[in-house]
Amino acid sequence: MASPKSDLIIRIHGIAGAKSACRVMGAVPFTVLSPMHAAMSLGPGWFGALVDQTREEFPNADFKAVLDCRGRRSGALAAFEIGLSGVIVDPMPDDALDRLTDLGRQSGCKVMTALPVDADLYEMADTTLPDHELDRRLRLHLNR
Repeated sequence: MASPKSDLIIRIHGIAGAKSACRVMGAVPFTVLSPMHAAMSLGPGWFGALVDQTREEFPNADFKAVLDCRGRRSGALAAFEIGLSGVIVDPMPDDALDRLTDLGRQSGCKVMTALPVDADLYEMADTTLPDHELDRRLRLHLNR
């Protein structure tokens, strides 16, 4: 396998995507990103449980977990409590963003209004493809 970029972000849509990412990446660091607007549609608890289950099954996997809280700012507060690595929120006035960022910092959670521009974002097709195909396509992405 080619050496992946350290800023690889893999957007998943469920446990199959998280497991595929861990199988393929092994101990190589990466970031798992929730579906778009997941805090609003699925809830922070759902994503937190998915991350916990994945970490339990793949204890050697080295990944950060970022929840998309756009559309539901309060999801960021829940993400802080459940120990996620980061959140994406809608743009907001600087003073509100500063307060939210400070709260996130206290719990070790990075607050962002967008993904890093230079990030390598891989969209996992884990709602439609079988596990072996998810793994194959992620490997192809890494070897490009």
